[in-house]
Amino acid sequence: MVLQQGINGIVFGSLYVLVALGLTLIYGVLVQINFAHADIVTIGAFAAYFFTFLFGGNYLVSIGIALMVGAALGWLVNATIFAPLRERGSELLPLIATIGVSILLQNAMLLWFGPIPYAFDSPYSNEVIRLGGGTFITWQNLIIIGVSAVTIALLYAFMKFTMMGKALRAVAQDRETAGLMGINPNQLIMLTFVIASALAGMGGAMLGPILVLTPFAGTSVIVKAFAIVIIGGFGNVEGTIIAGLAVGLVESFATQLVNPGLTDLIVFTLLLLMLAFRPTGLVAEKREENV
Repeated sequence: MVLQQGINGIVFGSLYVLVALGLTLIYGVLVQINFAHADIVTIGAFAAYFFTFLFGGNYLVSIGIALMVGAALGWLVNATIFAPLRERGSELLPLIATIGVSILLQNAMLLWFGPIPYAFDSPYSNEVIRLGGGTFITWQNLIIIGVSAVTIALLYAFMKFTMMGKALRAVAQDRETAGLMGINPNQLIMLTFVIASALAGMGGAMLGPILVLTPFAGTSVIVKAFAIVIIGGFGNVEGTIIAGLAVGLVESFATQLVNPGLTDLIVFTLLLLMLAFRPTGLVAEKREENV
């Protein structure tokens, strides 16, 4: 039973990490919260749903489709709305704009898809691998863990060991100084939005079979993602990974040991304790090392 709950916790934790990493990347580079991130998660889920069931596509391919849809949406929103507002020199306008974009996307999805929930049953959800002792894992959950692990590892390697990743960290530390060194901050900010939105779309594709798919499906996930970003430390990639997995495990074991309805209460109690006793997050670093 302990092993089973551990597997379930890693599954949800992996998904939380994917979604939260997008938030922490944007905050690390721009010191900005993106409230529209939840809706990109939802759009990714719908993209995977329609590709898989309406067009007869392969579910694994649909994850890649959702990633590309998320990336394209991130590019479009940043190019047409956020970037022009940043050029005005206001930090508040882009933040307000993310709320407006969120409302716009939610209402667009309501118009196109309607309020009725969609049943997104992955073809891999019913295929079970038995590990013995009553412990099992579905192929769907194995896909979630595998895809998430590879994606997180690639992102971490990109941020830490590539010239582009180091340039992103330089922009996060001091945008003006990075510009004087020949780095184009605007291009890297665009790259940040594209990566963050791609992660959101991919996360949505794998969350779709788990959640009740509606135009507001991403909202419940994004609330926990915000909590994970705070627990891990704003803008901190390593902290976000640790916090996301920890929250997934806490939720899983809390579901088994206490009333399942109290899992959110436990998670946000941990958040309040973190804010009270360690407001810098689990992994406190200097800002230049955070991204």
